[in-house]
Amino acid sequence: MVTKTMFIENEMLLNTIRRLGDNSKESYVIIDATNNHCVLECNDSFCTLTNTTRSKIINNDYFSWMGNEEQTTIEKIKQKIHSGVIVQAKWHHNCYDKPPFWAEIQALPFQNNENETLFVLVLVKDVTYYHTEEFLMHLEKAMYEAIEKDNSFDKMMSIICSSLDEFFLPNISSMVLVKMEADQLRVFNGNDKTKGLPERCENNEFFKRVMQGEASILIKSLDEIDIPIEHKMFANSSKKPSGWFMPIYNQQQQAIGLFAIFLEQHGSDQKFFESLFRKIGALVALAYSYAKTQKRIRDLAYIDITTGLPNRHGFINKVEKEYGQNGHIKILKPSEFPQIVELYGREAGDELLRQIAKRLNEEKYEHNEYIARFTSSSLIISNATSDEGFLNYERRIKEIIRQPFIVGGKQIYITLKTGIALYNDEIKIVDAIRFADNAVSFAANKPGTHTEIFTQERNDVLEQQMTVLNHLAQALKNKEISVNLQPKVDLRTGEIQSIEALARWISPKLGFVSPAIFIPVAESAGKVREIDIQILEIVLSWLAGRKRLGRKLVKVAVNISPDHFYYANFVQDTLELVQKYNIDPKYIILEVTETIGLVDFQTAFSIIQELKGYGFETSVDDFGTGFSSLSYLQRLPFTELKIDRSFINAINDDAATLAIVRSIIQLALNLGMTSVAEGIESKEQVEILRALGCTVGQGYFYYKPMTIEQLDAILDE
Repeated sequence: MVTKTMFIENEMLLNTIRRLGDNSKESYVIIDATNNHCVLECNDSFCTLTNTTRSKIINNDYFSWMGNEEQTTIEKIKQKIHSGVIVQAKWHHNCYDKPPFWAEIQALPFQNNENETLFVLVLVKDVTYYHTEEFLMHLEKAMYEAIEKDNSFDKMMSIICSSLDEFFLPNISSMVLVKMEADQLRVFNGNDKTKGLPERCENNEFFKRVMQGEASILIKSLDEIDIPIEHKMFANSSKKPSGWFMPIYNQQQQAIGLFAIFLEQHGSDQKFFESLFRKIGALVALAYSYAKTQKRIRDLAYIDITTGLPNRHGFINKVEKEYGQNGHIKILKPSEFPQIVELYGREAGDELLRQIAKRLNEEKYEHNEYIARFTSSSLIISNATSDEGFLNYERRIKEIIRQPFIVGGKQIYITLKTGIALYNDEIKIVDAIRFADNAVSFAANKPGTHTEIFTQERNDVLEQQMTVLNHLAQALKNKEISVNLQPKVDLRTGEIQSIEALARWISPKLGFVSPAIFIPVAESAGKVREIDIQILEIVLSWLAGRKRLGRKLVKVAVNISPDHFYYANFVQDTLELVQKYNIDPKYIILEVTETIGLVDFQTAFSIIQELKGYGFETSVDDFGTGFSSLSYLQRLPFTELKIDRSFINAINDDAATLAIVRSIIQLALNLGMTSVAEGIESKEQVEILRALGCTVGQGYFYYKPMTIEQLDAILDE
């Protein structure tokens, strides 16, 4: 009785499931989950979809319709439906005597009161068209991204072949053959595990016949055609005895290659394949065309068209690929190049370099030398041995320049500067180029024809500068630059007369970095103005804090770099900053170097006058170390003149130095400036300076540079 009741209930459930399937308007099957997932029912639409009859479907395991590659997925689906979970999936669905199609399935399990899955309604929808369009869309996107990234042709073909394998496996195996040379084809496939498949093959008669036609060619058995034995082995290894071949055309309707598709059976949907691969062929043609453009651009990128010599990129590419691990890099620069270009034009400069390169090649001692154009005004040479005698090189250079060069119909004699650097296992070629470039900069400062060899000491300095530069931007962003303050005192009373703000940098990664290192780096990197502004803001903030508390204010000198001083908005920006903190400009002294007026006297005069009009004082720092003109100095309205510490150090022992210091102090007095002696370290120096009439001094004898908090304590005593 119980069994009969269960049977009736199951029949009622099955009828309900049938009605659900019919109402869905989709192809469907009903699976018996308790009997090896056999099909109990299917509709006519499913029969049509799978090209078979109901009798061949009923009582067979539904999951046998799935491809072998889906086994892991099938097991997961079975687990879910037996747990009562609705499943949605997409996979290759087999047919009778037709290629598989992409199916989107929805499996709805039905359970009894004991939570046992009895039946499963599987709705099946053919989504091959939509899946194919999605595949093509993603492939097209991947190709355009590859072009944006300037990927190589091999990389783009790998994308196409891998995508084909992912889309079709295990039903087909594919290769793309592309014409690269007259009778050679490049072979591409997406199966990275394929071994023994040559990268190239002969463009034989069969392949030519495919590319001469317009339609695809279907081959039932690969034994019937003449293709490389390796290709047949590739097809046999994946059990694909049939072949389908289709030409690939570019936009000019020129055949550039072909598809070789290997299949399990001959009866494939030819129209589907032709439509799909015609679109993929367009992407292959795009990659092919782009590769040819890349090559043309690369050829242009590696040649200096004005001289016909390899350029810097071509030089590096050649030397790194073909030359040994040990050698020298030489950079040559004609000293007269700027004048020749100015007198005779840019073409004359190009012609001079071309003639120098020609003579170098004619006088070449060894074959393993490569010459290229390095910059607009220099050549670069690689010599792939490390034992070249530099005396021989210098004799060679002198011989090259002994005769005049004919440029623009004129006879021109030149001098050559050379920088040389070694490369080896420890020093890369690109680093050696940088070192040689550094060495030629040193050579440029020497008279006549000169050769300079890069040393490790210079490398250490360069590395230190690069390290500092790499951390400097972050230091400015994080406001790591701080201030130490060093008082200037009245030499007569010892009282603090003013204060100098000194930039300090304690990096979390580098530790203490000397201003003598980071200030020049900041100047060369164009960041010194940011340092000036940060120091000025710290000083103004400190003064503003003391002002709010009613404490004593003292004048503070802030160093201003030449780059900042001549900045177009320097005066207005400085004034706005002072006003922002509500500090009277009279408390700010702006220190500049003594050569500031030599750069642009008229502009310097206008800037100092404008600063003076707003109440700022100005100071000449480190006076005596440069080559300033006294006539300029007397016409620039500075407030203060600081005598460099190098003079103060020798004031006790050297009569000539004493005379110079006396003259500077007298000069300051005559020009209405306050003289300030830097670097005072002894009482004897103080007494001499007092006797000479110097009124203000600064140095360790009085105060070392200190923190703001330390100075606060001194000022508040």
